[in-house]
Parts: sequence; C-alpha cells; structure tokens
Amino acid sequence: MNIKDFGRLFYSTTSQISIIIRLSRYASKFGILGKFLSILLDNALLHLYGIELSSRTLDIKNLIVGHSTGVVLGGNGIRCTGTLRISSGVVFGRRYDSSKPIEQNGVFFDVDGDLTIGSNSVLLGPLKIKGPVTIGALSLVTHDITEPGNYVGIPVRKLA
Repeated sequence: MNIKDFGRLFYSTTSQISIIIRLSRYASKFGILGKFLSILLDNALLHLYGIELSSRTLDIKNLIVGHSTGVVLGGNGIRCTGTLRISSGVVFGRRYDSSKPIEQNGVFFDVDGDLTIGSNSVLLGPLKIKGPVTIGALSLVTHDITEPGNYVGIPVRKLA
C-alpha cells in the first residue's frame, strides 16, 4: 500500500466510520478501561457523524454509509453477512410485540446477504432479511423479508 492509497483510506466518511467502529470493538475487549474507551468512541460517532450505535453489538461484513446524519443502529444487535448500505435518517428500532421472541440467537436484526436502505426508513425488529434486498426511502419494515427484491411503502411490500 503506497501513501496515496493510505490517504484514500481515511478520505471517505464510510472508511472513517468503519475504522472507529473497529477500534471501538477492539477496545471493548480490554476490561473496564477498554469498555469505557469503546463508549467514548461510540459517542464520538454520534457527535462527529450523527450515527448512534453500540459497536459491540454490530457484526457487519461491509458497512457503507452514504449520508450519516440521523442514523440509529441501536444496541440491539445487527448481523449482516453481506454489504449494508445506509442512507441518512435510517433507524433500526425495537417493536414491542409479545408474539415474537426478544432476540434471535443474540441478534435482533439478522441480514443474510446485501441490504440497501433508502433515506428515513425505519426497521422495527426483531427481523430476518434474506438479501439482496433494497428498501425504498420512507419505508417501514415490521415483518421478516424472505425473498430478495425491492420493497417500498408503509408497511413495506415487494414491488412486482
């Protein structure tokens, strides 16, 4: 890696966010001081980029944040085996529904494959999503998505 490639690594917002998340996850492994540093790094993401998250509960292979203002990833646990693309205002929240378990194997949002989420969309978990899936802007996801495709609306429905 030459110096030009190294500079590009820190140039994009997505790279900076990913680095802070990785540092925070790594720091949380080192006792109480590490957990404190992890919380500080998570708060830095909130103040610098407008992303509210708990990095210890994230297991995302590749995170791409287009515009980070107002993104809430929460502390409920997100697992994504593919690429998670997020626009501004996306919220991963919790639905209080007694018919579903609180957690699904310790993971609240389980994404198998790629997921792209449009601006100001809300996902209320627990959810399982089988990708590749694109969720349009201003959409509300309240149920599992088992088929790949494009989804829009309140609540989301698959486009034909």
